[in-house]
Amino acid sequence: MALPGKTADYLSPFKILIADPNPLMRRVTRGILQILGARKIIDAPDVNIAAQYLDQGDIDIVLSEWYLQGACGVDLVRWIRQTRSDVRLTPFIMVTSQTYMPNIVTARTSGITEFVAKPFSANSLTARIKEVVERPRPFVTIGKYFGPDRRRKANVLEENTDRRSHGAILVEGNPLRA
Repeated sequence: MALPGKTADYLSPFKILIADPNPLMRRVTRGILQILGARKIIDAPDVNIAAQYLDQGDIDIVLSEWYLQGACGVDLVRWIRQTRSDVRLTPFIMVTSQTYMPNIVTARTSGITEFVAKPFSANSLTARIKEVVERPRPFVTIGKYFGPDRRRKANVLEENTDRRSHGAILVEGNPLRA
């Protein structure tokens, strides 16, 4: 997968939180992020530590396992999206082996930005990170849902041509390029 510019600098501007109870998975994920240039990487083995880092407000991207000690990644993303601070706009990538369709739907309706199935390759993780960085979806409020627009076409809300856009409120563009 070709990345723009030098691969070693691609993620250097971002602070990334890895929430996973498995130390080996955190180490593997950290290694991939470091190859992509990430230098500000925070590890959290459980949901409480992850929430503490997020409360500080300077996390740019969250990579979270479904199962965390103390709760689950879905609970974490729901808490993030319900927060009234800017942390609610943080891109959230679910990295998990919980790939049954009901789990994917639950994660999406909870407000995740992207989904990566374990076991993952460096390319599959890089592709999802690249989507978050280069092609972020706007955040919307539709009924009780707040999170990234689940539709991949960015111009649907702008043109108001999609019948499902009725009642959608565009909240924010790209939090990573502010």
